[in-house]
Amino acid sequence: MKGRIFTLIVLSILYMHNSYSQQLSTIKGIVKNEKGEPLQDVLLYLNQKKLLTTTDEKGRFEFKLPANSTYEILLQSINISPVVKTLVVQGNTYFEVEVEEIVTSLKEVVIGSETDAFGIRQLRSLEAGGLYEGKKTEVINIEKLISNKATNNARQAFSKVPSLNIWESDNGGLQLDIGGRGLSPRRTSSFNTRQNGYDISADALGYPESYYTPPLQAVKQVEVVRGAGALQYGSQFGGLVNFKLKKGDSSRPVNFESHNTYGAYQLFNTFNSLHGQIGKLNHYSYVFYKRGNGWRPNSAFDQFGAYTSLNYDVSSKLKLGLDFTHMYYLSQQAGGLTDEQFREDPQQSTRSRNWFRVNWTLPAFNLEYDISANTKLYSRTFGLIARRGSLGILTTPDEPDVAQSDEFQNRDLIDGKFRNIGNETRLTINYDTKKGLKNSILIGTRFYRGFTNFSQQLGSTGADADFKIVDTAIVDRRKSDFDFPNFNGAVFVEKILRLNETLSLIPGIRYEYIFTSSDGILTTPVRVSAFGDVVEQDSINSSERQRHVFLYGLGLSKRFNEKYELYSNATANYRAINFTDIQIQTNTQLVDPSINDENGFSFDLGLRKLNFKPFFFEAGLFFIQYNDRIGEVLDDGLRVRTNIGSGRIVGLEVFFESDIFALLKKETDQQLSIFFNGSINRGVYTQINDRITADGIRSGNRLEDIPQYNIKSGVSYRYKNFSASLQTTFVGEQFSDAANTRVNISSLVETTGVFGEIPAYFVMDFSARYQFNDVLSVSTSVNNLLNEAYFTRRATAYPGPGIIPALGRIWNATLSLKL
Repeated sequence: MKGRIFTLIVLSILYMHNSYSQQLSTIKGIVKNEKGEPLQDVLLYLNQKKLLTTTDEKGRFEFKLPANSTYEILLQSINISPVVKTLVVQGNTYFEVEVEEIVTSLKEVVIGSETDAFGIRQLRSLEAGGLYEGKKTEVINIEKLISNKATNNARQAFSKVPSLNIWESDNGGLQLDIGGRGLSPRRTSSFNTRQNGYDISADALGYPESYYTPPLQAVKQVEVVRGAGALQYGSQFGGLVNFKLKKGDSSRPVNFESHNTYGAYQLFNTFNSLHGQIGKLNHYSYVFYKRGNGWRPNSAFDQFGAYTSLNYDVSSKLKLGLDFTHMYYLSQQAGGLTDEQFREDPQQSTRSRNWFRVNWTLPAFNLEYDISANTKLYSRTFGLIARRGSLGILTTPDEPDVAQSDEFQNRDLIDGKFRNIGNETRLTINYDTKKGLKNSILIGTRFYRGFTNFSQQLGSTGADADFKIVDTAIVDRRKSDFDFPNFNGAVFVEKILRLNETLSLIPGIRYEYIFTSSDGILTTPVRVSAFGDVVEQDSINSSERQRHVFLYGLGLSKRFNEKYELYSNATANYRAINFTDIQIQTNTQLVDPSINDENGFSFDLGLRKLNFKPFFFEAGLFFIQYNDRIGEVLDDGLRVRTNIGSGRIVGLEVFFESDIFALLKKETDQQLSIFFNGSINRGVYTQINDRITADGIRSGNRLEDIPQYNIKSGVSYRYKNFSASLQTTFVGEQFSDAANTRVNISSLVETTGVFGEIPAYFVMDFSARYQFNDVLSVSTSVNNLLNEAYFTRRATAYPGPGIIPALGRIWNATLSLKL
């Protein structure tokens, strides 16, 4: 065998029966291939005792088991055919097994651990059509999390991903707002956001905001790739967030699961799934409904979602898949607060007429074809038919929403419609070099056609969720109606070039053709007399823009003693201006007509342990150069969206997790694990654009949305059918604007809440679960256990300008059935 088998293995010792008090026998053995060669990193799993181990470099393994018993052991690895062996234990026993080795690409396996006892691992070198060697990646096993899944609690779900900054302004987990390393968390727009490998955002090129987030009850794992992902996932600085949904249980034709949650403030959530395997057809479907009144007044929500996935194995080489997702929600927006209002009562609301609704439909078709043992084709065709609407008062919270004469003022209505279609096709090829090393190459193409319409009109004077346009003579606000067709074509290539058994280089390049255009009418009020007479003036605006963008990068991976990996990568980044960067304007916000695209590069250097036995750690440094960064500045009382300048971001990230009993080599049927996830981040403006005239904007100012310290830690405990977790989150101070505005405590009454610092905060979350049997389980969560009053966001527009308070202490309980 010309190489070694590397699999992602986590050692997790979980005894689920009362066997600790019994006399244990030592079971030793060796795993070999048909040639008699020992096999390293083969997984051996003992289902009866929930015991897991792997073979060492000489193919050896060891168990300690009660004597006078019969066990079935599953042996599995990437490059062997799975086999189940029966073992009769009467005393100390030597066990030897021969397995059939599959001749495939050796480096389809990535360095690290295939299993993930701690609920996190790294992506393989080649996995599902992606190339990830030498990159900073995380895979979060959602099924293993002890957390609040009913409300998609991002603070818990992403607790083990360093440097992530989360906006916590959503009552029911309707949207996901995560950023990282100094990038805005706004609707996760700094990441390329996907589900099962295909796009789910509004328009990946022109409006990459994600209004749809899959329910965590349906998610198997979440994959996160940092800045180096730009070569495979397009022009952005954040990288990739991919939600990989569950598939049907292949052991039975039909399985049914139901998770029903009730919680504080009239939260009710029912999630029901039907799944299984019928011959060659694997199916998984869910339907869910969620509603609640929200922690603050005027923040009720109502959500419905459904999903169906059908995957058919046409042959041993060809697999076809069809996904269909639909989601709808309506939520009331409680609006923002001034600093004074937040200090008085963070739970209050000054807006009762703001609403937001989303209607999202996602079809997708997937194809996987094994052209040969070492060549595989992946193709995903996807589309989007969607709409989002926001209705409300966009004035700052210091301006009350009061009636004028007998009725309230007209609300602003912003409507967005999206019609997109795209295809991404990837080819992975593995080949042997003359030195017997396994090299890999990824070749990909992407074609994306998007059509977006954004209109900004006058809405009704009522208080209900009436999203109809009002034809009125009132002309004190801007109105617009624009079409934004666009096209994106891309070709990308990355390669794993192995210099020897432990060292590899990963060069890559991406070419993108970007075509964007806009065509529409902008209506503005114009004063025509000294008596205050105003008329509407229409201006027709159309434009086209083409870009040819080349991105390039180089990565490195070096392994030491099969225990550690040193990785590094440098990648060019680019972000085209969004549609909202161009046209959406209000009476309090303008867009700089000279606004340009953003560009720069990112760099990672890290060291990580290659397995989780009995602990895991990873530490790394990152650097981001961010040119022509887009943001908002305050100029003569108006918020202006423009290129502020160039910024530099550096950071140190550390992650550690350990199974305490395994670390102490104590044999027990309990598991106690602790984790620490911390980052120190520094981001400053190094240059300010000449056209910036706003006060306080200067070189050396800290970048927005980057807390200097971001620390998450936690402990989880499992014993037989009971499990619990306690998590803490500390996020340091950050600024919401480039001027680094600080609120003057002595004059709080004069602030609007839109600009100012975001103070440091500390939050604690608790979750527990008890499994009665294979059918019934109960779980509960208490989020913000200490009832901390804090906020993570100062909004400039929706859900209402001002401070958006994070949720206070809330609880929920879930009853789960599996049939």
